[in-house]
Amino acid sequence: MKRMTTFFTDDLLFTISFVIAIISLYFGAFSLKTIDFKVIFCLFGLMLFVKNVENLGILTFFAEKMIDFSATTRSLIRNIVLLSFFSSMLLTNDVAILTLMPIYLTIIKKFPTMTDKIAGAVLLIVAANLGSSFFPFGNPQNLFLFSYYSLSTAEFFVWASVLLVSSLLFLLLSFLFIKKTTISNQNSFLPIINKKKTFFLSLIGLFILLGVFNIFPYFIIIPIATLILIFYDKKTFSSVDYKLLGTFVFFFIAVGNFSQVEMISTFIKEQFTTNTRTFFGSILVSQMISNVPAAILIAPFTVQSQALFWGVNVGGLGTIIASLANLIGFKLYKKYYPSQSKQFILQFTLINFVFLLFFMLFFIFLL
Repeated sequence: MKRMTTFFTDDLLFTISFVIAIISLYFGAFSLKTIDFKVIFCLFGLMLFVKNVENLGILTFFAEKMIDFSATTRSLIRNIVLLSFFSSMLLTNDVAILTLMPIYLTIIKKFPTMTDKIAGAVLLIVAANLGSSFFPFGNPQNLFLFSYYSLSTAEFFVWASVLLVSSLLFLLLSFLFIKKTTISNQNSFLPIINKKKTFFLSLIGLFILLGVFNIFPYFIIIPIATLILIFYDKKTFSSVDYKLLGTFVFFFIAVGNFSQVEMISTFIKEQFTTNTRTFFGSILVSQMISNVPAAILIAPFTVQSQALFWGVNVGGLGTIIASLANLIGFKLYKKYYPSQSKQFILQFTLINFVFLLFFMLFFIFLL
């Protein structure tokens, strides 16, 4: 009984999503189709891959290199946040966070007195969410909207460019609030990297990305890659955050069941009739069920595609569940600093809502 209590109280986000999923079963019929198995498969494979890379010392190597390129704590945070912003365009927000957050957390462990380490982690997540919006494949909601509304490539990139420029501007402004402390010259110890193992893991990582980008069927390539990783290092199998995977599954179930409620469907039809209402409405819905399910839920009920595009992408900011990528970043930070969970949530919420306010004021003049 004690173990069960600890299991559910140790991760409140997992427990809350579980309870919501159970409640949702009363409102709709459960269907496996509501679960995005591609997200679950890809996330599982990526977590295994990143853990293997971490064990090989590659993350430590990049952390030391990042320190060498940074003279102050502000430049250190700026460099890795901008790396997150631009890399997420190609890697997707989930992959960028899974890859760069462990590197960032490895770096800041070397500076225990660093005051803005939580702010840096939050900005890394914000940057990944915003940067991934530039390409249709950068995040799931854009891929869905690009396909659902049959958008032209030119039309998509015009909308995405506006978001890109404004995002970069707000990020650059945010760095001014990071304390500028000189990083003392340290005798960096670069771990010796096994080139053969690095090459092998790089190939496995490439196979996983081919599944993520739909170049090969994910349900074939990802299971093969994960089995290889498990046989390569069996210990990493037990290090996967299965509660995070469970949280994703429960959210998918809840959204699928609640969307079957006629009253909710009718309400959506009545609300998303204009550009402004669609923009603010999609932001609001994203705060409650995350931006990917929000896009899927709202799109069939509105023709305001531009407002919905900007709304769900900006809507990834805000609450910890506004984007599923936010959950990944939070879980990774909590793993390194379990005692700072409340502080992280507070700073995450504050910084995200400041960004959200900026974007709402900015885009209201464009709609």
